[in-house]
Amino acid sequence: MDAVLELSFAAVPTAATHARTEVTERFATRLAARVLEDVRLLVTELVTNALRHGSLRKGDRVSLRAWVTGDVFRIEVRDPGRDGEVAQRSPGERGGGGYGLFLVEKLAKCWGVDRRDGTVVWCELPSGADR
Repeated sequence: MDAVLELSFAAVPTAATHARTEVTERFATRLAARVLEDVRLLVTELVTNALRHGSLRKGDRVSLRAWVTGDVFRIEVRDPGRDGEVAQRSPGERGGGGYGLFLVEKLAKCWGVDRRDGTVVWCELPSGADR
């Protein structure tokens, strides 16, 4: 792994902004500009989903781990995942949200959910950087 970013944050409204800023600062020179914009959006969506749907209780934390390996950039966002469902909505469906995983599916080359230790939603994108 070339560079790893590990963050843990409280369930507060500014968590997604903080995560996005940290990812941008750490990987700005390691990712192609077009990929960095997608990464910023996906980090925001995954962290927001964990905060909104992660069945968080007072004192719980959400974590983010991101890294570049070769030409792949991977993001993992973990929450306690007691009761949260990973739901996906398509454009055209009524509602004020729920597009996070739709965006992940469209922008990432692969993604998934792991429920072995809480809920981890992960995705991978090509780094787009010439190495």
